[in-house]
Amino acid sequence: MSETPQRAAAKLTAPADPAAANALARRIRLDSFLSAFLETIPDMVLILDDERQTVAANRQAQETLGKTEEFIIGRRPGDVLGCVGVAEAPHGCGSGARCGLCGAVQAILASQRTGEKASREARILVGGTQVAALDLFVTARPATIDAIPLTVFILRDISDQKRRAVLENLFFHDVLNTAGGIHGLAEILADSDRCLAPDRETACRQGMARLSWRLIEEITHQRDMLAAERGEFVPRVDQLAVPALLREVCELYAGHPVAHERILALGEEPDCVISNNGAILRRVLGNLVKNALEATAAGGTVRVSCRDLGERVVFAVNNPGVMPSQVQLQLFQRSFSTKAAQGRGLGTYSVKLFVERHLRGSVGFTSEDPEGTTFSVTLPKSPAAKSAAAAARAAP
Repeated sequence: MSETPQRAAAKLTAPADPAAANALARRIRLDSFLSAFLETIPDMVLILDDERQTVAANRQAQETLGKTEEFIIGRRPGDVLGCVGVAEAPHGCGSGARCGLCGAVQAILASQRTGEKASREARILVGGTQVAALDLFVTARPATIDAIPLTVFILRDISDQKRRAVLENLFFHDVLNTAGGIHGLAEILADSDRCLAPDRETACRQGMARLSWRLIEEITHQRDMLAAERGEFVPRVDQLAVPALLREVCELYAGHPVAHERILALGEEPDCVISNNGAILRRVLGNLVKNALEATAAGGTVRVSCRDLGERVVFAVNNPGVMPSQVQLQLFQRSFSTKAAQGRGLGTYSVKLFVERHLRGSVGFTSEDPEGTTFSVTLPKSPAAKSAAAAARAAP
């Protein structure tokens, strides 16, 4: 059942042949054993032909994806799942620029090439105007019916598991950073051999107070995030003045080591108020600012700004660099990081997670010359602000 690399590569550009898939699907329906076997598997299962077209799907796949068997048969996995990359692919699923990076495509082709089971993790962006992400663990394994080669493709949704792992990793990362800062200041104050000037001692005590309060906030934030995962969290809603919020974020990172020899500047700051969770929003903006500073060469400028669009505001963090196309294609994926040495892969993924799940907003980016790279966070304004704006428009 193994095949040549040339044959596998040709499959990525081969157009679909629904007629052949439908004919094979009819033969599979007549196999009562295979049909019954598919229903015993608790995960989503697609049976694929040699061209990666679906010729059978179990009920779990149909119900989970909300698709009928008639819709699924003859379509490739990306088309069945609603992958956003399909629209960019000249011959559908498997033939686009993103497809070579897709764990689902890699698993299927590896299984067909070697004749062995192949498993991968795959993160697939799905949807139309509101794009969501599916975290999947996929397994492809070869099979035959009447000597016809098939691929049994099993998909397990691990989105909740991966999201909880991200929240846990972020929590320990942030808490250890803050605790390390407290410990450093405590060592300075506890060193009996070091005589501190009064103003230096006061600064250390004040720093410890600020960091200990931040530690409490981080622990409380993690508790709230875990409650949200269980559907038990009612987010705190704060009235946030945009200019004060922007200045607070900039002041926090202006003295951070990542800002050394770099300029952190404020751009447009509209005089408006939004209603949202302040702790999460500060964390999101701070993450974007820190990433931008790390991506900026010495002497470069990172600019933080906000635009008032009436019922929405758009926060933006810009740096002068341009990301390679391969990096752009993988942004917001849980396992991807532009910092290869660190390999945490949590920054942009956590931003997207928090913005969409807890701030009722959306996140995006542009990266091109000469503007550089800009990450944007779009959020609704406060109901009070919208009412005031409507009243102002109605006034004579």
